[in-house]
Parts: sequence; structure tokens; C-alpha cells
Amino acid sequence: MFRIAIQIKELISSNVTSAIESASNPAKMLTLLQREIEESIITLTGEHTRVTQTKRRLEASLTQHELREADWSDKAKTAMDHGREDLARQALLAREDCRQTMVRLKDEIAAADANLAEIDAAVRELEVKRDETRAQAKAQMAADEAARTGSGGGSASRAEAHLNRINTLGQRAHFAAEDEAPLRTNASVEREIEEMRRASAIEAELAALKAGTPAPAKKAAAKKR
Repeated sequence: MFRIAIQIKELISSNVTSAIESASNPAKMLTLLQREIEESIITLTGEHTRVTQTKRRLEASLTQHELREADWSDKAKTAMDHGREDLARQALLAREDCRQTMVRLKDEIAAADANLAEIDAAVRELEVKRDETRAQAKAQMAADEAARTGSGGGSASRAEAHLNRINTLGQRAHFAAEDEAPLRTNASVEREIEEMRRASAIEAELAALKAGTPAPAKKAAAKKR
């Protein structure tokens, strides 16, 4: 699944007070930083919605596979009751495939939960930073209004340099997409061993089903009597 990008963490950990002290136009800098924080919150909120929808789809799929798993077990027993060991074996293989899919779905749901928790925590911290920045921006604008006496110090180029530095600090949030597909080994040796393990488990279950099921010939003899 998702992890919070470095830019958001820089926004959260940024020292607004020291940035104001080094800026030639503190009010403008604070307005820019506030806008960047608000855009980051919007981005995270949209990502939260997307991950929630994905989680719901995964949960629905998991429920369907749980029902299929029970159904394949019933079908295997029915096949053995009718003396069709070949069909019973195929049903048990299908059930094993279903179980593997269920394990994968549960892992993906857990990853979605972790992503949602991370997003929620980041949004809460950004909201605190936004409120702090908004309050400082209001105070700075009030101070600038009171001190407006036409002192024309500070060149435009220096002001732009400060704003560019703050702009770097306030990078927009994005999520670094992690490879969702786990690495799988396709080595033939591992594949063969896994198939042997599955075959052994299925043969053992078939033997158990046989032991509890009368043979078709015995059933017919019992009916004649």
C-alpha cells in the first residue's frame, strides 16, 4: 500500500517563528505557507476517501471468498459421497486457491487500515500547524498595518529569494506509491515443493472423507437388503 511524503513532514515540523524572523515580508510568507498547508489537507482528505473505498471493496471480496471456501468443502464431501474422488480432489484444490486469496485480501485490508491511520495523524498535525500559521498571519498583518510609515527597506530580489525558500519548505503533498505487489519467487523447486505440500494435504483429507463414507457398492447392497 501508501506513506506520507517528506514534503508533508517538513510542513508539520517547520518552525514558523524562525521563518518569520528571517523573512523580508513575513505576512506574505505566512499567507503562502497557510495556503500550502490547506492544499496538503485537501490532498490528504481525497486520499483518505480513495483508500476507504478500496478497503470496502477488499472487505466485500473477502466475504465472498469466505462463502466460497465453505462451499468448496461441501462440494468435496458431496463428490466423495457419490464415489467421485476426482471431483472431490478438484474441489479441495479450488478451496486451497480460495484460502490463498483470502490471506492476500486480509493483508491488503490491514495495509489500508495502516494508511488510513497515517493519513488521519498527518491531517491532525497539519490542522494544528494551519491554525498556528493563520493566527500568526493575522497578528503580523495587524503589526504591519500599525507600522506602515513608508520605510522602503529591502530590495525586491531579496524578498523573492525569501519567498522561494519558503515555497521550497511548503511543497505540496503527494504520496509515494509503494509497490503493492509483493515479490514472489517463481523458482521451480519452490513451486514443486508447494504443489507436493498441497497434494499431501488434499490426499489426507480425501482419505478422511473415504473413511467416513461407505463405498458405492456397499450402499447398493444395503439397498437390496
